[in-house]
Amino acid sequence: MRHYQIVRIGLFGIILAVGCAGKSERIDLTVPVVSGAEEKVVSMSSPTVAIPPFEDNRTDRSHLGTRQHLWGGESHFSLPSGTLGDATAQAFTDFLKRKGWNATVAKGNGTGRADITITGKLVDVGVDAKSSIGQTTLNAKSRMVVQVKNHADGSQVRETLTSTGTNQVFWFDPEDAQELLNELYSKNFEKFVTDTKLDGLILKLR
Repeated sequence: MRHYQIVRIGLFGIILAVGCAGKSERIDLTVPVVSGAEEKVVSMSSPTVAIPPFEDNRTDRSHLGTRQHLWGGESHFSLPSGTLGDATAQAFTDFLKRKGWNATVAKGNGTGRADITITGKLVDVGVDAKSSIGQTTLNAKSRMVVQVKNHADGSQVRETLTSTGTNQVFWFDPEDAQELLNELYSKNFEKFVTDTKLDGLILKLR
């Protein structure tokens, strides 16, 4: 009987330690370089696409979500450096390059010579995790508005890209939150490519 009591106390101590560990810490998440299903060679003869840093219109721009610990307290998901707007523009550019687009990140007034400019606004991006006994539930969302300006004829295209995701795990690991964020960025970028097409120097909806 004493042996079982010791085991139960030991397990409780492990759960308590895991639930309390790391309160108020920053948990780093990165905006991923999302690869497409099939990577293509960039065609330099295709229209040039400039993507400035995304405008960050989130209600709370201080972090990327919150982890609520089992026994109280919370930690925050954050970028290790830089801004979410810069990181999203870079990730979008890299994604389009992998799809064969002639895309570059535009800094300052660097969009003047591009055939197409794609600007974006971040409305809601983040991951929240809540731990309870035996499980952690993660909920993620990614909502961004993308606007295309075709310089050849002045036409414009506007699209809202929205994805959500949920996952449940036994032990929380930051990689779980990272995977959800990766998945949502991938879905949004893929939807944009699926919904649009290049027609000469013009990018239009399908």
